Amino acid sequence: MNGNNGVNSQVEAMDDGPGPVSRSERVSLRRPLGHRGLETLAAHYVRQRFKPHSHPEYLIGVITGGVHSVWCRGERHTALPGTVMSMRPGDVHHGNAAVEAGWMQRMFYVAEDTMREILGDRLDASTAPLPDFERCDRHDPLLAVRLKRIHDRIHASRLMLSRDAAWADFADVVAVLAGGAPGDDSPGALPDTRARAMVDYLHAHVGEDVSLDTLSSLAGLRRRQTIDLFKRETGLPPHAYHIGLKVRLVQDRLRKGHAPAAAAMEAGFADQSHMARHFSAIVGLTPAAYAQADRVRTFVL
Repeated sequence: MNGNNGVNSQVEAMDDGPGPVSRSERVSLRRPLGHRGLETLAAHYVRQRFKPHSHPEYLIGVITGGVHSVWCRGERHTALPGTVMSMRPGDVHHGNAAVEAGWMQRMFYVAEDTMREILGDRLDASTAPLPDFERCDRHDPLLAVRLKRIHDRIHASRLMLSRDAAWADFADVVAVLAGGAPGDDSPGALPDTRARAMVDYLHAHVGEDVSLDTLSSLAGLRRRQTIDLFKRETGLPPHAYHIGLKVRLVQDRLRKGHAPAAAAMEAGFADQSHMARHFSAIVGLTPAAYAQADRVRTFVL
């Protein structure tokens, strides 16, 4: 993907309606409101295949065209236009196109602190409990249209007041998805202290090449038992979880203006191409395009 070749300046160019089938993939990523806890994405994916991964943020989005086949919470979902997606931090998922034309989506990536803030504003409080979602997909055409309109305003409007008002509307949609009242429990809690110790270790050693023997020693288990416990508690095997942490570190460094090669080295990838393969399979666009998100609206893949 080249962020400077054939780039459109407006997200509106990514037509979600019926029309000729496009074979090119497009991704538009923004960080609106100047808010570090929010990213918005509009994409048309055709060949993209996401590997199993999770995010530290909430993912709220809508399928606006095509068909997306996505695995989440132990089952496969066929997401048609009009499907609203809602994933909690730590929800493991992966997916790809279910039809030749691919699928189109509008997504919000919302950090936990930001989610508490916007739900607190909705309740006229300084903060609010984090929401939980009964399921990750909900076919609701009316809610989908509402969420798409909100996304259009937050992602593309040049008027601050319009974006701020849409952000308040977004909190109402989250409340609907959460059944009207956010839950009290954090979905990311790990009940097994051995798993918690392994997760904490990986977070503390993101840039290192951690061995399974090290994690096994922390857990006091054999290698196979260590993998099974870790996957049962997090949804991912240790190596995939660690790769996800490395990609998050690269995202952070790219947002701060670091070069992809330097970010790859700090995160402990073998080289820049090794990092780029994992990055694209998790984030859905190349590191170079991600780094340009605040300067260029739409990327043609």
